[in-house]
Formats: sequence, C-alpha cells, structure tokens
Amino acid sequence: MGELKSALEIAMEKSKKMGGDEEVVFLSSNQKNEIAEIRKVYSARIAEAEILIPEKEKREKDIARLKRERDRKIESVYKKTKEKS
Repeated sequence: MGELKSALEIAMEKSKKMGGDEEVVFLSSNQKNEIAEIRKVYSARIAEAEILIPEKEKREKDIARLKRERDRKIESVYKKTKEKS
C-alpha cells in the first residue's frame, strides 16, 4: 500500500503537474502581517482616490499607479523570502 500524504503534499504535486514550476514560498507570520498591512494601507488609499478625485481619467490613472505600487511592495516581501531560502 502507498505512503499517506498530507493535503499540502498532494496540492504541491498537483501544482507541479499543472505546470507550476515556480518554487512554493512559505511566509512567516510577520511576513503575512506585513503583506496584510500593505493591502490595508493601499485599499484605503484607493478608496480615498475614488472619493476625492472627480475626473474619471485622472482617478483611474491614480488607482492604477497605487495598485502597481502595492503589488511591487508585496512582491518585495516575497523576494526577501526567496533570497533567504
């Protein structure tokens, strides 16, 4: 009979079969909190832009810029994790 596997091991195998060649990154609780804080701050900034900027085009550009900033900051947290591995 085969060896029992955890749900995580099964999910990782499925991911690899589906073409997920990227390395799985496990975040510490501090890193998860840092990402949550980044999302919280940028969510507030985006909401603020939606309310305070009346011109649709300018508002959309500002929101897009804020989303790019947010994503770069989150990616930097992941990169720090990968560099430590």
